[in-house]
This record gives sequence, structure tokens and C-alpha cells, in this order.
Amino acid sequence: MQKEKLTFILFGGTGDLTNRKLVPAFADLILKGKLDKDSMIIGIGRKDFDDKTYKDFIMGQIKNNIDREHIDKLDIKYYNADFTKQGSLEGLKNLVKHCEIEGCNRIYYLATSYKFFGAIAKELKKHNLTKQKKGITRIVFEKPFGEDLKSSDILEKNIHEFFKEENVYRIDHYLGKETVFNLNVLNFTNPILYSTLNKEFVESIEITIDESIGVENRLEYYNETGVIKDMIQSHLLQVLSLVLMDRPNEFVSEKIHDKKMEVLRNLEIVNSKNNTIGQYESYRKELAEKNLNDKKTETFVRIELNCKNNRWDGVPLILRTGKKLKKKFGQIKINFKQVENFDSKLEGVRNNKIVIGIYPKQDVNIYMNTRDPYSDKIRDVNFEFCRDCNFGPNTVDEYSVLLNEIMKGNKTLFTRSDEIRESWKLVDKLEKMKSKMKFVYYRDGSDPETGKKDTFLQ
Repeated sequence: MQKEKLTFILFGGTGDLTNRKLVPAFADLILKGKLDKDSMIIGIGRKDFDDKTYKDFIMGQIKNNIDREHIDKLDIKYYNADFTKQGSLEGLKNLVKHCEIEGCNRIYYLATSYKFFGAIAKELKKHNLTKQKKGITRIVFEKPFGEDLKSSDILEKNIHEFFKEENVYRIDHYLGKETVFNLNVLNFTNPILYSTLNKEFVESIEITIDESIGVENRLEYYNETGVIKDMIQSHLLQVLSLVLMDRPNEFVSEKIHDKKMEVLRNLEIVNSKNNTIGQYESYRKELAEKNLNDKKTETFVRIELNCKNNRWDGVPLILRTGKKLKKKFGQIKINFKQVENFDSKLEGVRNNKIVIGIYPKQDVNIYMNTRDPYSDKIRDVNFEFCRDCNFGPNTVDEYSVLLNEIMKGNKTLFTRSDEIRESWKLVDKLEKMKSKMKFVYYRDGSDPETGKKDTFLQ
């Protein structure tokens, strides 16, 4: 589908995701020559716009002048509809009739609540908009993929009733982050890494995604959900599966997903005293201002898992994420064991470790021991892959990456339905265990690395 004319139909076309993420991604794809400037965007929403006022609205959200120039070239239409009502999409067929005549590739992007996905798919089918004689039709939607296993199963059933799995793309935007989609290449093409990533050499693995902001305008949603469902079920379990997965015999989408599934099926929760959930102090004030009940919803979690297969069984797998912490920060840290049965008689020998940055830098750092030439002490030396030094400082936007993969029909960077199901099984178990876990209230701006009483209240 690359470089062909496309028709993007955006449900939630006036929403935050469209303006903040999708529109800049479209501009980037045009700039890189991956999206034909004669492509069409159709925004669907309930605001009282026509084509001109919608385009003005979109252009008004764009701060970058270069992006504005590229988006201005696109054919932008608006379709006013309440897609929760039956028959609301009847007129959409007239807007896409050029696809039936000339042939085009069509992508439906559902930038809405998951609760509307089934109804939208049903309406599209009702008006013969799920298939076409010429070209490909794909449907795209984002997490949350339900709120538990039961609702996720219903969602999948509703989608598959009208779309084949090969045309369904589930976005977890973390899989589009440069560090994350590079994990497979880093792991599988470098024997120096892959041969040591197992329980014989690895002491523990820590995956951290800290955020400095609170829940902000997602308070009502978050109070019903919490950080475990919001972050563990999707982002962190997906990243963990990429770190732990075995190398497939072929580097293709289905084989990669099969290996991820082998990891997810074997994950179990470790009953550790260090498992912790918590809530930042000002959260209760935010609830009071909105007249919402305090449900003791967690905004922080640290959980230990185990992967009960031959390669990883017994290695602590620690996932940590939270809101209103000291800084926005993300990394994957692989801690290696000390050398066994070797008394070096040297001071300062430390465990090797590999640190893969997610945010703010996407660097890879390998920490190794070497001798200080001026003493008998051992120094911990960092061998650094500097991303900016090698490829320049420009960040590759995850939505640009993911939209390009959808256009190409490559599903490697998207979650498969069975992966979502396994993740929900684990998270549903974790939800039932929360009442027995340590609960902390922590001050806004706390640093979980230190855990000191003056910053992270116990």
C-alpha cells in the first residue's frame, strides 16, 4: 500500500488523539514520501462542522509550519454523525464512492472509546463499507482493549464478526517507539547479547515507565481503571514479551507473535513482599473537585513476575510504572549475575548490566568491569551506543512508524488478539490480589528509586 492513494476515515476526527498524534504523523509521512499528497482524510464527529470549518479546525491545531504545508495539500472532508445511533453512517458511502469507481485503499481509524468499536463495525457492515471491489480495507483501534478479559472477548467477537483478523490492527503506541521496535534486531542479530540472555547469566530484569504528570483530563476513566489496567496490561507486558521471547526461525510477523505468546502464556505473579501499589497524594483532592468517590485506585505499581519456561524460570521480572513521580523516565535494565567460583582478589567488581533507554534517550549502555591502570581497583565502565551520535537528534514519531506499517500491511508492531487475551488473564489475577498488596500514599514528585520516607511515604 506504500505511496498509493489512501482514504483515512477517522472516527473521533475532532478529538485529542487525531489533533495531537495522527495529523502530525500524516504530515511526516507526506514529507518522507510515504503518503501520497492526493490522499483523503474524512473526519467523523458530532461537532457542527462542514468541510471548510473542519479543515480550518485541523489546521488551527498545527503549530509546525512545515506540517501545515503538507496537511494543506490533503483532501480533507467532514462527516457529521453520532456513530452510536443506528443508520448514522448511511451518508458516508457517498464520500467514499470514488473508491468503488477508481479503486483505493481505505483505513478506518477508531480514535474513540472501545465501547463504540462494535457498534461502529456493525454500522460499517450494514452500509457495505467493510469491503470493496478494488483495494484493501483495514480497521485500526487503540487500547484499552476492554476493561477485563470478559469485555475484551466481547470486543474481539464484535470486531471479527465484520472484519477478518488480517485486516485488524490493534495499536499499542509503545510498540512504535524506536527503542522498543529495535529490541528484536538488537537481540536476535547480536549473539554477544542473545547467548547471555537467560537464567544462567541474568540475575533480574527491570522495566520502568515513570511519568511526571498526573491523570489530568482522564480522571473519571482512571478512577474506574487504575494504572495496572492502563499500563501493565498493554505497554509493559508487551515490552517484557519482546525482551524475553526466543528467536524465531524466520523474521516475519506471525512467527514473532507466536514467540511472544510463548512468553505471555508462561508468565505468573510472584507473591513478593515488595509488590506495591500506591496513589499520589493530590489524587484525592482531584477526585473531590470532580465530586468523584475515592475508590483507592492505584496510580503506582511495582510488581514481580516469573516466566516459567526453561530459559527464564527463577529470574525476577520487575515491572514498575506510576504517575506524578519525580521525572518522566523509561528504561529496560538487565542485571547480570556475578562470576561464580572466582575469587579475583580485586576491589570494586560489580555486576554487568545492560540498560536500554526508552525515555528521554533511546541509547543502549553496557556496563562492564575493567582494571584502573593506576591502581588495583576495578572500574565500572560504560560502553555506550549513542543514538543521536549515530543517527542524528531527530526523534522518530511512533504514530508515523505505526501508520506506515499499517499502510504496508505489516502487523509485527501491533498486538495480536491472543496476546491481548493472555495479558488480560494475568491482569485479572493481579486485580484480585490488590487487596493483599502493600498500599502507599506518596507525595507528588516522589522518587521510587530512593524510597525514602520523606519522598515516598510508606
